[in-house]
Amino acid sequence: MKLSTLIVCILLVTLSGCKDSTPLKASEPAKTTSTTPGTPSEAVHNLIVKYNSLLSEGYKTTNMTKLQEVTSPELAEKAYYHMAAIGEGKNRMMSDLKKIDFVETDCATPAKCRVVTKELWDFAYADIITGARSNEVKDYQYDVQYVLENKQGRWLITEITATGEERKELPGWDKMFKKK
Repeated sequence: MKLSTLIVCILLVTLSGCKDSTPLKASEPAKTTSTTPGTPSEAVHNLIVKYNSLLSEGYKTTNMTKLQEVTSPELAEKAYYHMAAIGEGKNRMMSDLKKIDFVETDCATPAKCRVVTKELWDFAYADIITGARSNEVKDYQYDVQYVLENKQGRWLITEITATGEERKELPGWDKMFKKK
């Protein structure tokens, strides 16, 4: 907690606005050190990578509490309700972010950034009791727009808009809830 507070303070001092399109793989380690503050775009990129990791873990463990570290309360609640809906069907989602490319990053104002990514995911649904997997999808591509705001000295994701490609193998809600 102290390290993240220090990093946020350093970022506030150096925050001047930026625009870039630097690709970053999800498997790359976060570039946060207390001696090199980095740019605002690096900070928000790292936050998005952390968000995706926490989201994936939250679906796996059926616990979205940690999302509150990186999102607004409203976004964390939205993810919780989606996870709970999947759980109503006696499933949990197992997901793996294979690749993330940062297509556009706009930090033109000190308190707000807009980031556009292309993300490649694998996911499946696992029965909560038996662990049996179903409805597995490989290489599903999402185009995602994130809006991040600096609130009280801390970057948070406040909006997410995702669009995915149309694919036949994606399960419908009836199939997920085993209503057919």
